Amino acid sequence: MAESFRSPAKVARRLKLLPQIARRVKNWPAFMYHYAFGFVPARPYIFRNGAALKIGRAPEHGPIIEIFVRRDYGTPPDDATIVDLGANIGGFSVYAATIARNARVYAYEPMPDFYRLMQENVRLNGQTDVIKCFNYAVAGTSADRELFTAGTNFFFPTLIAPEGAHCAGTRVHCTTLAAILDVNRLAQVDLLKMDIEGAEYEILYRTPPEYFARIKEIRMEYHNLDAAGQNVEGLKRFLTAQGYLVTHEQATTPTNGNLWARL
Repeated sequence: MAESFRSPAKVARRLKLLPQIARRVKNWPAFMYHYAFGFVPARPYIFRNGAALKIGRAPEHGPIIEIFVRRDYGTPPDDATIVDLGANIGGFSVYAATIARNARVYAYEPMPDFYRLMQENVRLNGQTDVIKCFNYAVAGTSADRELFTAGTNFFFPTLIAPEGAHCAGTRVHCTTLAAILDVNRLAQVDLLKMDIEGAEYEILYRTPPEYFARIKEIRMEYHNLDAAGQNVEGLKRFLTAQGYLVTHEQATTPTNGNLWARL
């Protein structure tokens, strides 16, 4: 039987993050209460770097922990062009815009509810001139796809269809990594951030090799899938073949973790 979201063990694990959260979140008592027990606050969270974020669902505390508290994607560089794939409610995009000087952020999120909240968070932080929001999934091709929103092995919506099960979903428009660079006329991407629930393989493996010369660094969450080459070892081999040096690797669970690579 699956452990309840509000089981004493899970609440206790969240409470262990209190010292780190207090260092990063200004209104940390409200954050800890809502995060520990899976509630949604009526007011935005305020961070010590000056950023603010409104959330719509309790699971959205997770990306906040990853981005602001654990800093799984590190500190974005100054004077950078940043592409955020799987932008969710705008957590990393807002973090980058408020941490890095002179950043330019292109944020892609397919889920309509997340996209609307991302736009609201961008306005809340006064970053509409810095962060450009796009309501697209990023995939291996630009054909419209089903985005699976429930009943999968992923915590957030995914393009990866489960086998032998009917899952709730919504139809979304898609684009590709190459198209993002071309349409936005990006001669160079200083940082590509990816958190796309298993679609990282089709995106990267189907991108023409010449585009990688324009992407200086990739920081991503990886997911170990069943198909051949769709795991962290396959990713490292692929990125090395494109000329990247893997600079950071950390497993979060047996099935996912973080990988950074730089040209």
